[in-house]
Amino acid sequence: MEMRSIFLFLFGVASVVVGSEPSVDRIDYANPGEYLEIPISLGNAEAIRDLLNEWKGETDTETIQNVLDWKSANLSYNGDRAYEWRNFDTVLEEGCLASCADEAIFCGVVLKSAGIPTVWVKSMDVDWIWDFKTGPEPSRWSGHVFLEVYVDGAWCLLDPGASTLYRDYSPAMRILPGNRFAYDKGNDPKEMVMSLQWEEWKQQSREYFSDLDVAILPVDPRGGTSLARNQAFVIGNSPFYEKLTEMAREKGYRDVWSFNTQYDRMLPKAKGNLLLVETHHGEPVVSREVLEAYFPEAFEGLKRKSRSIEVAGTRIVFCDFDEGAIEVPKVRE
Repeated sequence: MEMRSIFLFLFGVASVVVGSEPSVDRIDYANPGEYLEIPISLGNAEAIRDLLNEWKGETDTETIQNVLDWKSANLSYNGDRAYEWRNFDTVLEEGCLASCADEAIFCGVVLKSAGIPTVWVKSMDVDWIWDFKTGPEPSRWSGHVFLEVYVDGAWCLLDPGASTLYRDYSPAMRILPGNRFAYDKGNDPKEMVMSLQWEEWKQQSREYFSDLDVAILPVDPRGGTSLARNQAFVIGNSPFYEKLTEMAREKGYRDVWSFNTQYDRMLPKAKGNLLLVETHHGEPVVSREVLEAYFPEAFEGLKRKSRSIEVAGTRIVFCDFDEGAIEVPKVRE
């Protein structure tokens, strides 16, 4: 009966559903007990009480592990549900997660109910912020939701999606794992406005990041210009990237870098150099959206007989392995 009354109290906390202005300064870290309360917008006490014995461990860390293990074993993924409000009840009833937002809501509710003070932390990818600030507005929105959890007498950072607990952490930190910028913290995800509230979240994000002083961000590495000469960059898969690498070296390029991931890190480095793109039957292995984010109208080179184009000092060659000989340009003197 005692546990029942506690859960009913926790889920009886009133919740304001009107979106609040993002802030990282509203948390009273000296009083972690304040963050055991669960707003009524997040779920039903009865449903979680029935499962708590299965999750509760001998230590807080074990409880966290149990929750993450249960989540991985019992909840599937359905990205189609990522644009509507989903709380603990919805996730449990449908047996699926749709995004990092409802994943953090689900885990946060369980951890609070197990006696672990928990705070939700909204973050945005630093690369996205730079893209937004320099314009135009990115078509893809890229954020992540973490949890701050009070474990063994200290506030730690938890990434439920990566099942990772960071103990070497201070709530004052703004740059979080994955090069993400923390910009909002609170005890009520619905009031904070999550990406599940898609249009409202985007508008809130626009307003917040429009006013953000970029001086508190890390330097954008994509804004740098390489001063090294005679470099070639190859986008390709095996065995084609090996062939292009060999061809570039035969033409006098001393440094040749190959990649097929981490475009946000590698494409900026290719600026001002030679970029070779593996292509088959007119289809490059990199998407137009990715390549033209750094080299506008680069795909126009596919329409030319040379299958090449120069964009802001960067020579881009689409090397089609299914349509005749491939010509790699010589090093410029």
